[in-house]
Amino acid sequence: MKTFYQVLINSVLSNITNMTVWFALIFFIYLETLSVTATSIVSGIYLVLTASLGIWFGSLVDHNKKKNVMILSGIISLIIYIAGFVMYISFPAETWKDPTSIPLWIFNVLLLVGVIAGNIRGIAVPTLVTILIPEEERAKANGLVGTAFGIAFLICSAISGLLVGAGGMYYVLILGIGMMIFSILHIWF
Repeated sequence: MKTFYQVLINSVLSNITNMTVWFALIFFIYLETLSVTATSIVSGIYLVLTASLGIWFGSLVDHNKKKNVMILSGIISLIIYIAGFVMYISFPAETWKDPTSIPLWIFNVLLLVGVIAGNIRGIAVPTLVTILIPEEERAKANGLVGTAFGIAFLICSAISGLLVGAGGMYYVLILGIGMMIFSILHIWF
């Protein structure tokens, strides 16, 4: 049970991080461009990528060690968040205000891929319930996973709004990078 709780806490922190980046990106796009169309396009891209990659992510989880795919998920998100941060600080602020800006759309899609890579963990954690928890305790463990991920979802909307309000995507990406490093190191060891 101790291992399961550690994996669950690690995954919740990773989930909060990824969903904070996702929510923050939506807030940021709207606040910068004042375009509902831009916001809805980003949401549509997220939906299409999530739906189209779900089966492949499931096969990755099924055919590889769960720990390895969870680490891979974190590393992909980390690399993308670092690239997004470099991009964010490299372009002038006006770049993010124009809904037709090519760097804005590259930035959006880049961060969406980083967030969606985190979905691999969301697939892996329920499979770990079967592996780590005795059969008579699985219903409780599955309920705990759902509750933990639901609470994480609530937390990230508040965190992302505060971070975007305080510093645009700067603090969001700093948090994302820091938490991904922590998450990868924690699950690694």
